[in-house]
Amino acid sequence: MSEDEARPVIRRSGVMQARPTRRTGIDERRLVGPELSEHQNLVLIDAQEGAEVELHEVSNSESFFVLEGELLVSGNGWQEPLGPGDLCYFPPGMEHAVRVVRGPARFLVVFAPAGQGRPNG
Repeated sequence: MSEDEARPVIRRSGVMQARPTRRTGIDERRLVGPELSEHQNLVLIDAQEGAEVELHEVSNSESFFVLEGELLVSGNGWQEPLGPGDLCYFPPGMEHAVRVVRGPARFLVVFAPAGQGRPNG
């Protein structure tokens, strides 16, 4: 890689506007998508109290890092609360759901590799 090619991707906050998803009470900012990286998608989620993502499976790995609020993540036979500073990692193929139990909530979601699962859109 030449020195000219070795530059980071910078995205300014004004370019990354929140947009509603197909799920009520959940907005997203796609910070890094498959158009920028084949390695990961990075999505900032803003969600209202009571908002939820139904039980689903993605073909890639998925991680949540909670910035604000409280989430309840669950799957077949388990559930765990998450608060600010908590991280939850789902390996590829693991079914999971999430509900905002104290909000509003804000959390980062990382999908890796990029482009294999469907972000919350």
